[in-house]
Amino acid sequence: DGTVENAFALVRPPGHHALRGKGMGFCLFNNVAIAARYALEERGLDRVIIFDFDVHHGNGTQDEFDADPRVMYISTHQYPHYPGTGHWREIGQGAGRGSTINVPLGGGVGDEGFACIMADIVGPAAWRFQPQLILVSAGYDAHWDDPLAFLQLSIEGYTAITRALRDLADELCGGRLVFTLEGGYHLDALAYSILNAFAVLLRDPAWQLVDPLGPSTRDERSVAEVVEQVRRVHALTRG
Repeated sequence: DGTVENAFALVRPPGHHALRGKGMGFCLFNNVAIAARYALEERGLDRVIIFDFDVHHGNGTQDEFDADPRVMYISTHQYPHYPGTGHWREIGQGAGRGSTINVPLGGGVGDEGFACIMADIVGPAAWRFQPQLILVSAGYDAHWDDPLAFLQLSIEGYTAITRALRDLADELCGGRLVFTLEGGYHLDALAYSILNAFAVLLRDPAWQLVDPLGPSTRDERSVAEVVEQVRRVHALTRG
């Protein structure tokens, strides 16, 4: 409605694994899927993007919108990893075929790889889809020091992702952007990443802090092969 420019829902438990009939992986209710359904059915929207950067694949969200062309679900996640879904071959079914975009990543992908994914997959897909609202499953467990996985994002890397999503929302849907908290199990990485997200969403750099944990010291794995595979499957072209 324009009452606020954007929002960040600090919810617990997380939700993106939850199915209609059961909870999974710490998730009881699929918060972001419920939000998308509400936007579509109660507020009359026709096109919603859900971007999920949690380190785990949001199988519940994908399941909910697998055949619904009104929702584009884009997920970056470590693969193979819990819950075992999210291969790039999973692209949706029926009328929703092509509206699910999975970017499965091997361990070791960090800030540089995610910057490439935002520029070469998320941006072009969003421009083609022309969403009226962008929802984000914001999981911070892809941080390099998180105990549950092996990706290498830094707090600065998460800040760059947030900035890219804010800019896409500005360009495509009047700034309508809602982050919903998913995973994150290194409490300092989680807290500082969220604080920096607030700074980006509020457009107030005074809030932004220097990354107290710094970048990963391990070599980063290239995403070139998976990016080209996903771009080919979904016929994405560079801007």
